[in-house]
Amino acid sequence: MARTKGSVVATKMEDTSAEKKIRIAAIKDRQTRMEILQMISDKTGLKRVDVESVFSELSQLVKGHLKKRGSGEFMIPKLGLKIKRVRRKPTKKRVMISPLTGQEVVIPAKPARDDIKLIALKTLKESVD
Repeated sequence: MARTKGSVVATKMEDTSAEKKIRIAAIKDRQTRMEILQMISDKTGLKRVDVESVFSELSQLVKGHLKKRGSGEFMIPKLGLKIKRVRRKPTKKRVMISPLTGQEVVIPAKPARDDIKLIALKTLKESVD
């Protein structure tokens, strides 16, 4: 920043910390759990067992946040995914007519319950383009 007679003037500086967009190839076939672990292992240089232990610890961390006395939400860094515990309201018992058979169908009441909600953040939504 440069100062001129009591005012502050911003000078032009290049932002070198901005991440470059990395082109990611589409993967056409669905992968199994072992294939995913092996691919991450190959890309990072870690052993497959180490990658598996990282996912295991991540799983424990998420469960700790989502427990009854936990924070209730967890954001996975660099992935753009937020996992949130939400409280669902109780539903009443109701009767409706089935459009297929024309008979009355009784839908039972459900009590209030905790549920999990996954929220895709901006970075994940932008990668779908």
